[in-house]
Amino acid sequence: MNSMIAKTLDLSQRLISLFIASALPIITGGAILGVDVVKSAGVAGLTALFGVVQKLAAASVDGELTSEEISAAFGTKTTKRSTK
Repeated sequence: MNSMIAKTLDLSQRLISLFIASALPIITGGAILGVDVVKSAGVAGLTALFGVVQKLAAASVDGELTSEEISAAFGTKTTKRSTK
């Protein structure tokens, strides 16, 4: 159960970070061009979120997501650290 909670918290944090990282450039560009900033940032953030959610859904066909599958959906690599 703790593993599931940890994965849920990790996934939630990553999704929020993805939304913010995708929306920030649009907020800046929208402010410069006079475009409705809130709507354009929302569209950018949601588009990025839906792309990742789609990858997560495809990876969870067996009913379980591994850390590697989550990292792959976000486009990050997990590497094992060597202990020296």
